[in-house]
Amino acid sequence: MKTVIQDLRYGVRTLWKKPGFTFVAIFTLALGIGVNAALFSVFDAFVLKPLPLKDPDSLVSVGGVTAQGEGRRLFSYRDYLDYRDQNSTLSDVIAWNKVRATLGEPPPHQGDDEFAEGYEYLFGQIVSGNYFTALGAEMSQGRAFQATDDLRPDEQPVIVLSYGFWERRFESDPAIVGKTINLQGQPFTVVGVTSREFIGTLPDAPSFWAPLMMRDKLIQAGGWGYKTWLTDRNSEVFTLLARLKPGVTFAQAESDMQLITSRLAQSYSTDERKAQIKLKSAATFVTLDEEVMPLVIPLLIGFGLVLMIACANVANLLLARAAGRQREIGVRLALGASRFRVVRQLVTESLLLSLAGGAIGLLLAVWTLSLLYPIVLSSLPLSENLTAGFSLKLAPDWRVFSFTLLLATLAGIGAGLVPALQASKPDLSGALKDQGSTFGQHLSASRLRSALVVAQIAVCMALLVSAGLLVRNLQHIRTIDTGMNTKNVFSVATGIKGSGTGQKEIARLAELRRQLADRLRATPGVLDVSQSYQTPLSGGVGNTAVRFADQSGDRPPEARFNFVSPEYFKTFSLPITRGRSFTDEEVNRNAPVIVISEATARRFWPGEDPLGKHFGVAAGAQQSQSDVSDKAAVSYRDYEVIGLARDARSRWVWDQDETFLYVPLAPASVSAQYLIVRTAGDPATVMNTVRGMATTIDPLLRVSVRRIEDSFAFQMVPFRAVAWLSGVLGLLALLLASVGLYGVMSFAVSQRTREVGIRVALGARANDVIRMFLLQGMRLTLVGVICGLAGGTLISRLFASVLIDLSSLDPVTFVSVSIFLSTVALLAILIPARRATKVDPLVALRYE
Repeated sequence: MKTVIQDLRYGVRTLWKKPGFTFVAIFTLALGIGVNAALFSVFDAFVLKPLPLKDPDSLVSVGGVTAQGEGRRLFSYRDYLDYRDQNSTLSDVIAWNKVRATLGEPPPHQGDDEFAEGYEYLFGQIVSGNYFTALGAEMSQGRAFQATDDLRPDEQPVIVLSYGFWERRFESDPAIVGKTINLQGQPFTVVGVTSREFIGTLPDAPSFWAPLMMRDKLIQAGGWGYKTWLTDRNSEVFTLLARLKPGVTFAQAESDMQLITSRLAQSYSTDERKAQIKLKSAATFVTLDEEVMPLVIPLLIGFGLVLMIACANVANLLLARAAGRQREIGVRLALGASRFRVVRQLVTESLLLSLAGGAIGLLLAVWTLSLLYPIVLSSLPLSENLTAGFSLKLAPDWRVFSFTLLLATLAGIGAGLVPALQASKPDLSGALKDQGSTFGQHLSASRLRSALVVAQIAVCMALLVSAGLLVRNLQHIRTIDTGMNTKNVFSVATGIKGSGTGQKEIARLAELRRQLADRLRATPGVLDVSQSYQTPLSGGVGNTAVRFADQSGDRPPEARFNFVSPEYFKTFSLPITRGRSFTDEEVNRNAPVIVISEATARRFWPGEDPLGKHFGVAAGAQQSQSDVSDKAAVSYRDYEVIGLARDARSRWVWDQDETFLYVPLAPASVSAQYLIVRTAGDPATVMNTVRGMATTIDPLLRVSVRRIEDSFAFQMVPFRAVAWLSGVLGLLALLLASVGLYGVMSFAVSQRTREVGIRVALGARANDVIRMFLLQGMRLTLVGVICGLAGGTLISRLFASVLIDLSSLDPVTFVSVSIFLSTVALLAILIPARRATKVDPLVALRYE
């Protein structure tokens, strides 16, 4: 301990005498360690930190896989009951799902979109009656749900509020329990408020919880189609969460649940029925599995490479500094110090640098996360009300502190060990005579220094290639042709406050919707008004089975579909390339005609004329109220192809529709959910008037409006986040690599001062001196760029799954990044090279 303390004291004094070197080294390590500490803080919050629930280690999420290998995370209510009642290894099985609801009544002429001020939208959850007791939730006010709250549909309109929502919206009203609030125009009685710590099982805490049996009250009132979810085993709308009984393992519980799954598959055989059950830990927000790892691994590699550049940078600084300490090290060795003792002293100094860099890096990470977290939330295409529930705790805990300490220690050893070994074997005779040039020239020309520079440039090149691909991918997606013109188009969802689901209510809503459409058509600036079952680019477009007369095999092919009115194609500027659209007369008499996409024709009738062809479409896609819980065969209706529409991307912007069917939509159909409106200019003015129109038509008519481009923007969020993050890493790597290259060339210039003076004295021009150093630096840069291109090629393969219609070997990215990095490296070399031309030959000749 005495010698360790001695090394520490001497190291502190030595570093204090060289403040410039110390600051640069600490700041370099702080950047590398800081970005890794920030990543680990997020990783810790999502993956490592247990949920604030009772015994989170015993919680498991339930998923399934069909016989065709397709993953299914949602379950029907009937299946939930069977899993809950028939298992012998789980103490609780919870069913829940997200819902969106409006709070209060909208002002008649307020707001330009569905998140307008005063027409507050909330995210909540509908949960089974055992939700709070199973999770061990505590209440700050009132009570949790009881079993009697979740027995019969629509009979117990009660809710529990989250603490954050109660605090924000009701100003912590102590008398909130027993009060009634309106959700979706329906009265709900508040029975409790959760504790501050309880946020549920997601990082975005819901504003409220309601019993499962209130599902129709919360969903139907908003204009969504009614489903007989209580009896329909194909209505998969719930997520299942379970708790293992004490002493039960994952394997035992999974085996037990698999027996139930096999029985259900035999009793209710359909192609979409789950054939296998999968359980995974739900102790944290995110579980690392085969779906998450492809996203995590590239990030870990990228952040690790940035730290490697920082360590290489500091290693070069330590090598340069060791050149000036050759006499000191020679004296130590001559006086009997062992090489190990000298190496330990030098490594101690590098550890002091790294620990200081780690402390500052941790502060940078905390400060950066606290600054960026609200900025990231505000950049989401959601209102403040919908992001207020995000309660992810990014404050560092013991895991983050331990990780940072370990990282700083490894960085100190990694950056200091090799320079220490190199510096501890000087020529003693030359060192004691203070022949600095001998050791300095040897050090500057060493392969170690060159290898470190090449490694920095190669790593930087690999990161910039990855960042360039992701940025190019984002730009490409933004300009991708979806096949539809969504500019100045918005949707209007309709519903009637307190409406039921019978034929009279559906007919009444259809008439009110028709009146609203007529009002909109007469509004100045409105070009087109149409209707549809789903809006494009919302992710909600579904599939339906199709059948052909000569079809073979048990599993029928599937196609995406949407119910649309004849004006739909004009509204989205979606051309009919062959044939025609259906007419109003065909729609009114429910004629069996259909328009298909060009891709559908190529798939089902390659090389043939599809017009006039007939095929069957599963009737279940239209009869959403039918109970198909038994083994009854799916019925098909025969349709005639009358037109071909241009190919489009209707569900996700990155997903080209391989098949798509445009089925005629009758105005009075239960499937007529949305009005689609195109305006001549910015639709904000028209959107502001829609609610006023609805109020004048019928005070109970409720509407919500949304730009189609908002759905497009929401789909861009993950791509923008990944591109932004990788871009920051690439630029940080570029900064570190440039500083490292600049430092190496500056050191080379300082070590060759006498040589430069002799060259100038013998007649060398400034350009000759600059050319000499440029050739030396650009050789290293060229080798680094070539190695980086190879590394970038390997890393880019990891991003192949997120690249949309863009090759992982995109030549534009590779060429532009190579030119960019070479240009920056040229500037980093040119500055010290030009400084070399300022050397006075007389001073240079007396340099040593």
